[in-house]
Parts: sequence; structure tokens; C-alpha cells
Amino acid sequence: MSASFDPIVSPSIVSKALQTIGNADAKLTKVKATIAAEQSKAFNMVLDAMVIACDKPKALFLKGNAATNPARAQVKGMFDAAVEKGYLTKATAASYQTAFWIAFEQGCAWSADLNNKKTADKQAGEKADTSTKASGKVEITDIPALHKTLSKALAQARILNQSIFAADLVDLITDTWPDFKETVLSK
Repeated sequence: MSASFDPIVSPSIVSKALQTIGNADAKLTKVKATIAAEQSKAFNMVLDAMVIACDKPKALFLKGNAATNPARAQVKGMFDAAVEKGYLTKATAASYQTAFWIAFEQGCAWSADLNNKKTADKQAGEKADTSTKASGKVEITDIPALHKTLSKALAQARILNQSIFAADLVDLITDTWPDFKETVLSK
């Protein structure tokens, strides 16, 4: 048999507290939506300006990475500044920057989850090929071996026409290892 207790705190006080918490949560949700809309507006403003500044075919305009392409450098600088000012985390900035170049390349509006949508769309359109060889097990390695692997990953990305990913990967690698050189791998 379960024991029955009288409430220690009035149920009306608990009810009022829950109502206040619910109202605060609704306000927070509204503020988050306003912030997201303002961010989208700002990034789309820069995107529109970049589209106007594009004076050559997009593939040529996007060629390279932030170290070799002034357009990519400027956009990377904007997102790096947002991180430095504490407006975005480094991971969020990297995701937003990828979404920026996807929007530019596809001629659509920027949205925070654009790169996630592209990945989901790609995965939905692909079938797993079980006949492909999996990567080998890594037990012992060093930085030169890592550089060879990264170089191979860049080559694979380019073969798959993943130019935005390849450029983002080069930026990440050269930020970590400024002396990184892509090598031609032979099997």
C-alpha cells in the first residue's frame, strides 16, 4: 500500500512556477528564432555581395582555398572574426562557412543547416557499395604519414567533385601545418 502525503508546498504555487517556467521557455524560443533570423539576414547580405562580386564562372571564382583565393580568404576572415569576438564557436563557424559556399555555388539562400541538408540529400541518393575496400587499421603513425593520408583524402574529394569540402579541408590542414604540401600518391 502506498503512503499518501499532504503537499508541503501549495499546489497553486507549483502550478504558478510551472507556468512561469513555460512562459520563460517560450520567450527564449522566440529570442533564439529572432537571433537565427538576424544571422541569416546578415550572412545572406554578404552572400549577395559575393554573388555580385563574382566576375567569372563560379568554378574559377571558387578555385583554391583561403590561402590562395581572396574571396575565400575574406569569407574565412569574417567567420574567424566571429569566433574571435565570441559570437560563434569554432565548429559552428566552420559549419556556417561551408554552408556559405554551398549557398554561393548552388545560387540559393544561406541557412545554418545548409551543409547538413546537402549531406542528408547526398546520403539519401547514394547506395552503400559493400564491394569497396575499407581503409586499413592504423596502429603506428607519424606526421609525414598523416600528411600523405590527408593528401590522398584531398585527391579523393577532388575526384568526387567535392570542391567546397576540399577547399575547407586544405584551409584546416594549412591552419594546423602551414608547411603542408599536397603530394601525388601512387599505388
